[in-house]
Order: sequence, then structure tokens, then C-alpha cells
Amino acid sequence: MSATPTFKHRLEFAGLYLVFLLGRVLPRRSFVAIGRAIGYFVHDVLKVRREVARTNLAVAFPQRGATEIAELARESYGQLGGSLLEFCSLPKLGPEDLRECVEFEGLEHIDRLRAEGSGAMLVTAHFGSWELFGAAFVARGYDTTFFVKRQKNPLVADLQDELRRAAGIEIATEGAGVAKAVLRALRRGHLVGILPDQDARRHGVFVDFLGKVASTYKGPAFFAYRANVPIIPAYVRRLENGNHRGTVLEPIYPDLSRTQEEEVFRLTQAYTDRMNDWIRRYPEHYFWVHRRWKTPPPEDLTAIEEYRRAHPVPGASPAPGLD
Repeated sequence: MSATPTFKHRLEFAGLYLVFLLGRVLPRRSFVAIGRAIGYFVHDVLKVRREVARTNLAVAFPQRGATEIAELARESYGQLGGSLLEFCSLPKLGPEDLRECVEFEGLEHIDRLRAEGSGAMLVTAHFGSWELFGAAFVARGYDTTFFVKRQKNPLVADLQDELRRAAGIEIATEGAGVAKAVLRALRRGHLVGILPDQDARRHGVFVDFLGKVASTYKGPAFFAYRANVPIIPAYVRRLENGNHRGTVLEPIYPDLSRTQEEEVFRLTQAYTDRMNDWIRRYPEHYFWVHRRWKTPPPEDLTAIEEYRRAHPVPGASPAPGLD
């Protein structure tokens, strides 16, 4: 990360800060309409990463035509605009506001673990209003630490962290000692939230993501195995009234009788399958502008082939090399 912000960094920050100001002054009931207008402007006029989004959607949904893909891409930008406004409004939203605008189902899975004194890796995706989702867990009294990857733009990264801390979110970032900090939090019974759905380059584990092999961060599976805690997939989506529904799925437990390498793959593919299901059901909620399949997969896909034979996904196209 550059220590001195560049002109491009300052320009990006100015755009985000304008949205931040809108989020502070506009009423929450207007976020959906105005956020959609912002997203459509970025998609239709600025065309920021529009072709990346369309290409990703075409890969994930090869059965859909170009017109439908273009419409999905545009709607995803509209959803993202509303989510960005909600993120920027976090400093003015109190716990009651957050509890009101995000309803939950499946919290019994977390409550059971908390009663047992167990922590968990809370895995979600860049899906729906994910920053608001994280703050909603804190508003309901759950001890939560979020592992975040800082943006390359230091001005934007600092503003994002400021917004998260204003909502009471405890943050862990990359760097020396972070692994020990995460393991300590898990062993204290905390939730550790992470969004592992971006390209992990050559440091990742390769799994089937939406029908194509993708490099995926090992962190959630690694920490679950080392701390002997489950992974809990959870997702949030926007309802027709502008509020949100957060869904907490059943825990995925590590098997300590297997090697760490085996479990890192199995756990990663298992929670990715849940992620795939939600993205396929609500594609307009996903963050399609990231080059998810940037890193070429290895030639040996034996582990994925064996997993797919044992855990077939109904209605999903197989990843290249798996058919």
C-alpha cells in the first residue's frame, strides 16, 4: 500500500466521501431509490468495470442470453449503490435502527454455540448489504471481530475502517500477529467474520466456484481447523420494503481426524457450495465487478473431482475438467 496518496487515490476518495455525506444526511427510506440511481449512473454512464461484471455473469450463468446478462449486471449495480449508502450511514445508525432494518433467521445456531462457549468463523460474501449485515450482528450483542483486507487506496481504507468502528465493529487486518489475534478471539467464544470470495492468487486453495475453478482464501478453514470451531455461512438480502433479512445457516464442523490440508479443502468447498447456492438464487445481490477467476487453476483437479462425485450439486454446471 502506498504511504502517500496519489491523485487517483484522492479522486476515488472524493467520490466515496460524497456518498458518505449523502448517507449521513438522507433518510434511510430513500437509500434504495437513490442508491439504485447512483448504481445505474456508474453502470450506464461511467461504465466502471461493466464488462468485467457482464463477463463474470456470463461465466456463472452460461444458459442465459446477452440481454438477460446485461440486465442482471445493471441491477447488481443498483443494489450495490443502495448498499454503499447504507455502509456510509453506519455512524448515524444506532443499535435499535440496525435491529429494525435487519431481521434474522437461524440465530439459534449461533446462540447454541455461544451457550457452549464456542466461537465460530462467520463466513459471508460480498453479497447484499454485507457491511450493514456485520454491524447488525454487533447490534444484537454478539462479540464479533471482522477480518478485513484493506484497500490499496489508504484514504478509502481509513474511511472504511472509521465507518466500521463507528458501528462498534472490532477489526483485524493483515499483518504480523493477526493469526494469533484471530485464534484468541475464537477461543474466547467470539464470532470472526470474513468474506473469502475474492481471488487469492497462488496462495489460495482451488475450489469449484459457480461452475469454474477459483483460487480461494484458506483463512476460514485454516482457523476453524486450528481452533476446532465450526464455520457458519450467513447471507443477507434486501426485501421489497427496503429492509433486509439475514439468514444464518447450519454450522460446518472441522474433522480433526483428517489432515489440515484435507480439511482446508473440504471446508472451503463446503462453505463455497452454500455461497454458490445463494448467488445463483439472488444473482443481483452479488458483487460481480471483481475478477474472481483471475488465477489459472492447476492441472491436477483430483481433489475437486472426488469431492464433486461425493457431493454433486443439482442443476449446476460442472467446473472445467470436472465433467
